[in-house]
Amino acid sequence: MNYYELKYLKEFIKSKIVGKKIVLANTRYKNLIEFFIEGEDENHHKLVFSTSPGNMALFLDYYSNPKKKNTIAFFEDIYDLKIENVELAETDRIFTICIQENFELIFKIFGNNGNVMLAKAGEVIESFKGNDIEEIEAPDEKEIDLFENVNMDKSPKLILTSLNPLIPRGNLSELIKEYNVDEMNSDEIISITRKLTFEVDTNPSWRLLENGNTSIFSEEILPLKTERFFDSINDLIAYRYKNYSHDQRLRQQKGELLKKLKRQLKRTLSGLRNLDKADKGLERADRYEKFGHLLMANGHLKPEDDSKIIVNDLYDEGKQIEIPLDKKLSIIENAEKYYSKSKNSIRSYEEALERIPILEQRKELIEDLKKEIEEFNSLRNFNDWKKDNIKALKELNISEDEKQESDLPFHTLEVSNYPVWIGKNAKSNDKLVQMAHKEDIWLHARKVAGSHALIRMGNDKGMPPKSVILEVASFAAYNSKAKGAEVVPVIVTKKKYVRKPKGAPAGAVLVDKEEVEFVSPKRP
Repeated sequence: MNYYELKYLKEFIKSKIVGKKIVLANTRYKNLIEFFIEGEDENHHKLVFSTSPGNMALFLDYYSNPKKKNTIAFFEDIYDLKIENVELAETDRIFTICIQENFELIFKIFGNNGNVMLAKAGEVIESFKGNDIEEIEAPDEKEIDLFENVNMDKSPKLILTSLNPLIPRGNLSELIKEYNVDEMNSDEIISITRKLTFEVDTNPSWRLLENGNTSIFSEEILPLKTERFFDSINDLIAYRYKNYSHDQRLRQQKGELLKKLKRQLKRTLSGLRNLDKADKGLERADRYEKFGHLLMANGHLKPEDDSKIIVNDLYDEGKQIEIPLDKKLSIIENAEKYYSKSKNSIRSYEEALERIPILEQRKELIEDLKKEIEEFNSLRNFNDWKKDNIKALKELNISEDEKQESDLPFHTLEVSNYPVWIGKNAKSNDKLVQMAHKEDIWLHARKVAGSHALIRMGNDKGMPPKSVILEVASFAAYNSKAKGAEVVPVIVTKKKYVRKPKGAPAGAVLVDKEEVEFVSPKRP
């Protein structure tokens, strides 16, 4: 609650309760106290005060018969004494109800430790929160110099709040954007702060905005669409308090889903960046094929250095070229290896051409879903939207029933926005394979016992970047019996090519199709 809300609330509450009596003050829940106020005209009221951090509120609610079971009563000294006045400190959120016989109920409505205290002749004698009365003092009113402090080195929001610390902060981001405050000089910022202060001080409006926030700025000052106008500031505060849990759940669920979509978008953009470099694969293919031809033409030579050979470049007359060799292979075998690498590069290029439009479509889908989610203000409408879009979310490997990582029976981590699973033991390996999607990438150190590793792909039929594969392969090597070797061969394949034979022991699988990467073991 901000100062200006309390300014108008003071007048509203004052008009309703002065001359009446508090007959009971009790609490049913932590951080909530209710004051039951009755008058001779039977027009009774219930004053509700919530000290809950994030949802502090003071408002008059519908009167109901007070429940006395399972409650704790407070402030019995003022029962049946008349309320004489309602006051608000001039420059702070200190709200006071003045009662006969020099009693005061002092509401501290700021910070994360709101409280209400009963004072007699200025001395606190009872407190809603805090048992040691001797250490509790009535809050002092602050002295504020309005429009005096301007420091252009701060953010626009901090500049505005330093000029007027009392200004409502809930809509400041929208106001800064509306008036381009970040482009103003110091005189202009002082001027707009004075304008905003004057308007909220003289021409308030009680609004629920379409974005779910509330505002006391008029539509002329803050031209955001209004979903509802309230009859009073009291109704606005009561609505905001009662809908807080709804709004919290909506924000939480939207936040969780947006986080997952942002992760998928990062992966998709990363994939597109890698595919944009696919034409380099053709250059590599030409070079590998050229090496193959030159080695075949010089298959009779015996190089002085078995790691390379220098031959005449038939494609660039008069020049020589150095070709790296695999020491374990003959010249002809090296040529065949280069031919194979050329074919693989061409195949990768062709796959990239096929996958670019798929990833572009995926990118558009994610961006559209993100935009739709950000606009929701109703939890019910948001839940309906999730049901309507369940197919699209599953295609992005996002589901509502996803287990928390801490509940999974294997280690989890991320590599460049790709979720990675690593088995803990044989049973864990079995569970990993069982829960994996067919398009996930499965990795395991070759011909030695070790943990299964998995790169989560969902419905993505492509492959992650080579850097991700090599990183996770190094983890699989580390989590194997070969972790002490300098270089370890690691199987890389899609999970759909991995199967568990009937009756096989825990952790044992058969692989129908595989590629092998040579990596150095690395601890995850």
